[in-house]
This record gives sequence, structure tokens and C-alpha cells, in this order.
Amino acid sequence: MVNKVILVGGLTRDADALTGSRGAVTRMRLATSRHWRDAEGTRQEAVEYHTLVAFNRLAEICAQRCTEGRCIYVEGRLRTREYVGQDGSQRMRTEIVVEVMRLLERRQTSALEGPSPRADVRRSEPDAEVSDAVSAAVS
Repeated sequence: MVNKVILVGGLTRDADALTGSRGAVTRMRLATSRHWRDAEGTRQEAVEYHTLVAFNRLAEICAQRCTEGRCIYVEGRLRTREYVGQDGSQRMRTEIVVEVMRLLERRQTSALEGPSPRADVRRSEPDAEVSDAVSAAVS
């Protein structure tokens, strides 16, 4: 069985950093879009919004680097959980647990500096160690 999600999209707001019972937790909202032409040749667009959650060191990095408008690549897995809403009703939420995050946009730099480094972080599951794949700029 496979539970794998790969998304590339833009962040709709700054990452929300929280402190959970097991360590750092960061929530993010990602927008992805699909484009096509209808029968009349008019360009159409459909936007989907996704809730992302990262844990531990990856959560800390996301809280620092993931700001509104940034384009990111994420790999993760789907997780659906149930909770009781403020009105007392039972609710369900499906979110993506981020395991790999890569910043895709580059900051403006001079020609002499070259492109800015990207973060590539793996394994954000609770109680898991983050691999050494974090670039020097993230540390």
C-alpha cells in the first residue's frame, strides 16, 4: 500500500508555528492550480487548497522560511483525523504530513552572488530525526 503525496504550489499565508506535546509543529496552507481550455477554447483554472503540517526540526525550518507567496515543493502522506469542533459537533480534517520540503523560489541576488541556496529537508514525522540534507543556509 502506498500513501504518497507530491505537491508544488504557493503558500497562501505565513507558516503558523506551534509547540506540541512532542515538539515543534508548523501548519501551512498551500494552493495548487490546474489549467485547461473548455470546448469554446476559453482558458479555465481550478484552485485547490491543502493543509500541510510539519514536525520537529522541519517544523522549525518551515516556520522560519515558509512565508506567504513562496513557491514550495513538498512530499508527504495523507492523514485524516477526527476532532470535536467548538460547537460540539464531530468533524474530520484531511491534511498532508510533510516529509520533504524544498523552497523553489529564489531571492533577488546580484549577478556576482549567484542564486540563493534551497532548503531540502526530509523526515518530519513526530519523534523522527531530520536528515543531514539541510543546506548550510538553513542552519
